[in-house]
Amino acid sequence: MPEGMVWYNTVDSIKIAMKVSMSMGRKIEFDIAGEPVAQGRPRFSKVGRYVKTYDPAKSREAKRHIRYAAKQIMGDELPLSGPIHMRAAFGIMMPKSMARKRSPREREWRVKKPDLDNLLKLVKDACSTIVYLDDNLVVQVTARKIQCAQGEAPFTRVCFEEIEELNASS
Repeated sequence: MPEGMVWYNTVDSIKIAMKVSMSMGRKIEFDIAGEPVAQGRPRFSKVGRYVKTYDPAKSREAKRHIRYAAKQIMGDELPLSGPIHMRAAFGIMMPKSMARKRSPREREWRVKKPDLDNLLKLVKDACSTIVYLDDNLVVQVTARKIQCAQGEAPFTRVCFEEIEELNASS
């Protein structure tokens, strides 16, 4: 599939690309415009004599958005089935109170909420069964969380790559 733009709605756009490398296996990359969302704590409600568990609305909508992007990139391709290296970069918008007029702020590490592991969990859960068969196939993760530079749009950048099996000497 050639690199291109797929419109999700009138507000957000999703940039997608799929690269196939025969030496290392398949590689799937996509960018999602918009503020990254962390996986929220599960919510509980009582229905009769039973307890129902569900995702918070914000997490549910973010997963739907990511699933849409993943389905667009995958098309008719089969999900990845071997060991997978997941790379992710999350760009979180700088608070307006930190903006400067004379000397705009550059990118910097985001050391505040949301937690990186919760950002990763939401993306992994959303891509499961679409990009890869099950999230237990992800054996290596490289991730970073940054605060966007002044004027830079927030984003989520994800890459899944099939990697070689370990041999006895590894």
